[in-house]
Amino acid sequence: MAEQHDIWLVANEGSGSVREELLANLHASCAQSDLCIAGRSDFPRDSIPSPQDLAARGIDTLFALGGDGTINAVVSALAGWEGAILPLPGGTQNLLTHRLHGDAEVDAVVSSFARGQAERVRPRIIRSSQGLALAGLLIGPGTSWNEVREALRHGDPAQMLRATGTAIEGTTGRPPVRIAEPAVGQREGYPIIELVPHAGGMDAAAYHARTGADFVAQTWALLRQEFREGPHETLGPFDRLVLESTGGEPLDLLLDGEPAHAGPRETFTLEPCPVDLIATMPGGG
Repeated sequence: MAEQHDIWLVANEGSGSVREELLANLHASCAQSDLCIAGRSDFPRDSIPSPQDLAARGIDTLFALGGDGTINAVVSALAGWEGAILPLPGGTQNLLTHRLHGDAEVDAVVSSFARGQAERVRPRIIRSSQGLALAGLLIGPGTSWNEVREALRHGDPAQMLRATGTAIEGTTGRPPVRIAEPAVGQREGYPIIELVPHAGGMDAAAYHARTGADFVAQTWALLRQEFREGPHETLGPFDRLVLESTGGEPLDLLLDGEPAHAGPRETFTLEPCPVDLIATMPGGG
């Protein structure tokens, strides 16, 4: 019998697809693959273990099961750690795990890792003054559309209608955001700009839901839980961007789906992930 490999599990049971059945399947997959879950943190109730905690237990691999926001918190907490993090798809969009594992489910990812069919990678991510974005980030008054998506995810039609009204009001009533450096895109700005890192750089998807037809298109995209199919233009790739509010207002951000607030002008740079991630798809990251 192969020697067991001790790992630590950080799981967020509040994420999109993390349920008792998925956790049970994960534990079964680990047992079948001679992987021992030597410690577990239920995020966000429990704190994420520090590099010192993991070193004291002799653990060099951490599994992170949750959405992009959960994995972001784990990576941010373990920046500089000499071990490696295996992100597992447990959210709604799972944009980061798709970069690392393609469409593979949790059990397939664990099995590939256990068989040695994985590699450590440092994918390019985005840094801002408010933190990291591993999968991507949204900037501008239109970030309020995320509340519509969250209401859809929770199956709350009444909240969805309220959030839609708030999103339309925010998108039309507050100053848009534009790319200041380099001077590309529309100078009057956009209600929302999405930055997405990838191996070749950082793309900027500029959404322009301004007319009634645009709002219908954006809402229809949201109803199908495909936010990124809303009306937009794509710019880039870039290594560095400076975005600013056209009205000098603080910028609203969503870093991997988590809200944050910045000043009226913010710089976004591309850099390697600050800790090794484990990818099971060739060329992942």
